[in-house]
Amino acid sequence: MDFIEQFPEDFQAAVRFHGHLCLGLAIGYAAAKAAASRLDVGASPDEEVVAIVENDSCAVDAVQVVLGCTFGKGNLVFRDWGKQVFTFVERGTGRAVRVSFRGGETPGREDRRSLKEQIDSGQAGEADKKRWEALTRNAIMAIIRAPSDEFFEVKEVNVPMPPLASIVMTTPCDLCGELTMTTKMVFRGGRTICQGCALGRD
Repeated sequence: MDFIEQFPEDFQAAVRFHGHLCLGLAIGYAAAKAAASRLDVGASPDEEVVAIVENDSCAVDAVQVVLGCTFGKGNLVFRDWGKQVFTFVERGTGRAVRVSFRGGETPGREDRRSLKEQIDSGQAGEADKKRWEALTRNAIMAIIRAPSDEFFEVKEVNVPMPPLASIVMTTPCDLCGELTMTTKMVFRGGRTICQGCALGRD
């Protein structure tokens, strides 16, 4: 049996969507599953569940697959804070749960970190690479199979309800001619232009 086939189908779907198996994806998957269990929700066909993510790591791809939260539907909110923290809001009830990855006790953490430094510096041999892969797979297995409170803090919180996605008019930029959301345009020198032109892009 292939290693990936040991996991639930929705995690396998996340791996296919993301393109490869990694620890970050497992973190996002476990966080989304913990929230789904606490809020008693599934994947959103529309904007029923909103995810507020505090990083742009591999983890967010799993959130998209498991709970159907995407930029295109307007129910994925990105905060560039560099934290493996995810807040999920269920519009129907107004309930929200914050899931934060504690991470320090994942199996083989220090060994994995040391080996990764060797791999990145080009000093690792094949045996080191295989050991790192094995340790990473063990950590992935542990995160996905463990009770959520083993690696995460999961707590209900009060958050302002994110607004529903809105359809915005577009108009051509006076400089480049590309259609641009009117709400994102700026007025410069008597012209209404896109932010790219305002920043002087080539």
